[in-house]
Amino acid sequence: MRQGPRQVVQIGDKMCDFNENFSLYLCTRNSSAIDQLPPNAACLVTRVSFSVTRAGLEGQLLGATLQHEKPELEHRKSELLQKEEQLKVELADLEKQLLTALADASGNILENEPLIQSLERTKAAASTISESLT
Repeated sequence: MRQGPRQVVQIGDKMCDFNENFSLYLCTRNSSAIDQLPPNAACLVTRVSFSVTRAGLEGQLLGATLQHEKPELEHRKSELLQKEEQLKVELADLEKQLLTALADASGNILENEPLIQSLERTKAAASTISESLT
């Protein structure tokens, strides 16, 4: 924000001069720290993860090698990973719908035909998704 000829930022209750060369580096073990920032501050933050495992590094190197040697395989791998994530989301949605249906059920749930049919459809869909994931 501008205050006369100066550019200033508000830190708490105090106005401080703004310097474009200023950088702030924060280190934390809290992986969700960026998620706790307000949106206007989170967009200015870059997350760097220094926790690389051997398996993660192998996956990255395999991806880079496949991209260079056989890009069509890397593209297929990316498509399969996207489909896997989509199926996991669908499975979570089915679980949520199931819990909602059970919570909204009234009376004896063993005699509630619409609920039982809904449970059977959910079970069939969940088993299909689970088979696709394996």
